[in-house]
Amino acid sequence: MDEQLTKTSNTRAHVWPAVRLGLAAEIATLAAELRDTQWLSRDEIEFRQMQQLGALLKFVSKHSPFYATRFAASGADVRDLGSIEALRKLPLLNRQDIQSADSDFFCNDVPTDQGQIGETQTSGSTGEPVRVKKTGISRLFQHAYALRNHEWHQIPFTSRCTAIKPNAPYREHPNWGAPHVHLHTTGPAQIIPITTPLREQMQLLSRFQPETLLIYPSNLRGLIDRWREEEFDLSALTWIKTTGETLTAELRRDATELNSKISVVDLYSSEECGAIAMQCPDGGGYHAMSETLIVEVLDEQGAPCPPGAVGRIVVTDLQNLASPLIRYEIGDYARAGATCSCGRNLTKLDEILGRRRNLVVKPNGDRHWPLVGFRQFRNIAPIRQYQMIQDTVEHITVHFVTDEPLTEPQKTELTRLIQTKLGYAFELEFCEQRDAFPTQPNSKFEEFVSKVT
Repeated sequence: MDEQLTKTSNTRAHVWPAVRLGLAAEIATLAAELRDTQWLSRDEIEFRQMQQLGALLKFVSKHSPFYATRFAASGADVRDLGSIEALRKLPLLNRQDIQSADSDFFCNDVPTDQGQIGETQTSGSTGEPVRVKKTGISRLFQHAYALRNHEWHQIPFTSRCTAIKPNAPYREHPNWGAPHVHLHTTGPAQIIPITTPLREQMQLLSRFQPETLLIYPSNLRGLIDRWREEEFDLSALTWIKTTGETLTAELRRDATELNSKISVVDLYSSEECGAIAMQCPDGGGYHAMSETLIVEVLDEQGAPCPPGAVGRIVVTDLQNLASPLIRYEIGDYARAGATCSCGRNLTKLDEILGRRRNLVVKPNGDRHWPLVGFRQFRNIAPIRQYQMIQDTVEHITVHFVTDEPLTEPQKTELTRLIQTKLGYAFELEFCEQRDAFPTQPNSKFEEFVSKVT
């Protein structure tokens, strides 16, 4: 049966056609709009982006103390920023700017029609966690993009789905949950904590037999090695959705070599921006989510990179009125793309570049994601950046960039937190500095580097 015919109502006594109210109706309406906007011409997309940017800048200059000061200092008149070239008159925004601004970064008097405002903090993948606020409109777009990803790659909503995630206990559900369940009848779902040892992860997967797997690339790397060694049965697996890290061509190839029917689908996203770019289903590379973001790829001098060149990713969030990110240097690198053969005129990125996070290695040989409570660091001490180097199976050097020297009680609390989150009493050596860590132009910052082979 055509999957479109399996859509269900969220009202009583309406079986067909489907009648949806509330959030389900909002998601369905926006998802339908996005099916059209992806085919607009490049000029039309930029024109509409500039319309939205004008409305955003007008609001922000009035309601964000941080941006009002920033615009005045740059000498830019927001009324004149009617093109992407003009937008480049504004200075780049970095994580330190947001941290320093604190509450002044957020907009006040956000209209009630933007929906409920929530707050999130980045996981610290660059070593510099920041707080951002999100509106209901921002979340609505992310729901619609989640549907777009499945539609682009023709992943059935009825498939059995496993997600290996941080900060989540093991559980199984009869459906995928939001947003998919609002519009589709879905298959069952399995959630596996990312800190679960790899062998146990593989056993849980073998028992559940997912058709779709959502996973971080570094975790996938470890699972593939275990899969090869012990020949676990994952015969049902058809789609692997990767996110959160750089997906290498080698890892994509390794996954498909283990099972030729597997398709690997990558999503480039961040906590503060949401979905940034999705793997093109037809022409290769990635398409930016241009309905919500202006994505620039800039060289070290700040000029736009030509197709094929590698540069820094700079993002402007067009839809979030609570804490907008305007020309935000996210810390990642990409290879700029040209026009895509698929016909979509959403900004093209040929390749997402950056680091691959390493797995922490325990003395018993277990490997898992190094989830060490980064979100809680700044509750303990004024930590701006951090990096951990696992030198041996017993020893980890922890580098901190701090505003002031750590006290002994702070060191004790940090030691307890890190050891608890890593699940082992590693010997920790703390090294402090005041200057930020240097960045490399060809890769992301790695907050955890394991030298253990």
